[in-house]
Amino acid sequence: MTRISGNTVIEFEDGDQTDMKRFFDLHYQAFVTFAGRYISDISVCEDVVQDVFISFCEKHRNFQSLIASKAFFYTSIRNSCLDHLKHDQVQQKYREFKKIVPEKNESFLEEIMRLEAYNQVYREISKLPDMERKVLLLSLDEKSNDEIAVTLEISINTVRTHKARAYKVLRKNLGDIFLFFISLRKNNR
Repeated sequence: MTRISGNTVIEFEDGDQTDMKRFFDLHYQAFVTFAGRYISDISVCEDVVQDVFISFCEKHRNFQSLIASKAFFYTSIRNSCLDHLKHDQVQQKYREFKKIVPEKNESFLEEIMRLEAYNQVYREISKLPDMERKVLLLSLDEKSNDEIAVTLEISINTVRTHKARAYKVLRKNLGDIFLFFISLRKNNR
C-alpha cells in the first residue's frame, strides 16, 4: 500500500520510499514538458501537473512502486490535458453558436411579433364601419388621400375624417400594438 506520512514520505508496496518534495522537484519539469505535447500554454500545463500532484496527495492512491506512480502521473496528466482541450473546444463552439443564434432568435422573435401585430390590427380593421375600413385599407396600401378620394368617389376631407376616426378606434382598442404596427410599416417603407 502506498502511504504518505506526515513528513511527506511516500512508501510503496515494494518497500521503496521517496520524499514527496523530492519526487515533485525531480519530475515536475518532465511532467510539464509532457503536458506541453498536448497544450501549448505553459501556465495551463503547470496547472495540470500541480492538480495531478494535489490529487495524488489527497487521494492516497495505492502503488506498488515508484514506476507505477510515475505511470499514474503520465496517464493522469494526459487525461487532464485531453479534458482541457475538449472543454476548450466546447467553449469555442458555444461562442460561435452564440454569435449566430441570437441573431436568428431575434429575427425569429421579431417576425412573430410583427405577424401577431398585423393579425390583431387587421382583425380590428375588419370590425370598423365599411367606409372607414375601406379608407384605412387603401391608406395601408400606400395610397395618398387624393387617390383614396378618387377611388372611393368621396372628398379629401371625408377621407381625412374616416382615417382619423379609424385611427382613433384602433388606438383605443389596440393601444401599444397599434403604435408598434405603425412603426413597423414606417420601417418597411
